[in-house]
Amino acid sequence: MRLSLVPRAVRTLVATGLVATCVVSLSGCAVLDGRSPFDTSNVSYADVERALPAVQDALDEADLPVEASLYTGSSNCEGACDLGVGVSLLAAEDARRPDLHPDALAAVLVVVLPEVSGMPVYVGTGFSDDGTSLDLDPAARALGLDESPFSVSIGEVRIPKDELGTALELAVARLDR
Repeated sequence: MRLSLVPRAVRTLVATGLVATCVVSLSGCAVLDGRSPFDTSNVSYADVERALPAVQDALDEADLPVEASLYTGSSNCEGACDLGVGVSLLAAEDARRPDLHPDALAAVLVVVLPEVSGMPVYVGTGFSDDGTSLDLDPAARALGLDESPFSVSIGEVRIPKDELGTALELAVARLDR
């Protein structure tokens, strides 16, 4: 019988610690300091929460052609979450899968983008109480938000933090035509 110099309890504790460290470091959804360990935006959930009241105030003061609600947006929680402000646009109760008018999307961007800095903005479509949602793609195409550096994916437009000014210019130009 061979005697170990390291007691079994210590080996178990060390092994458990190593496994926990690997899981936390490899999990994109593990939250350290309020953000994913793979997050490249350096934006925490707390940063987004601090930004939402100013955006909500701006939305409340604006006379928009669509209803908008806020959420914490992210591009992917299996890797870099790229946290930011999310705006969900809702269809009117009597609409049946309508296209979002490009002017409505531009009006929302003109209100939201000046209130956000240093983080991406996600504009998506939510579902109204009757299950209806807007089709965002035609409006995004009309504003030029479907091309790089912007992206449209599954009913959501992602505006990178470095392109907020460009998106605002596109929205203002749309409304000025």
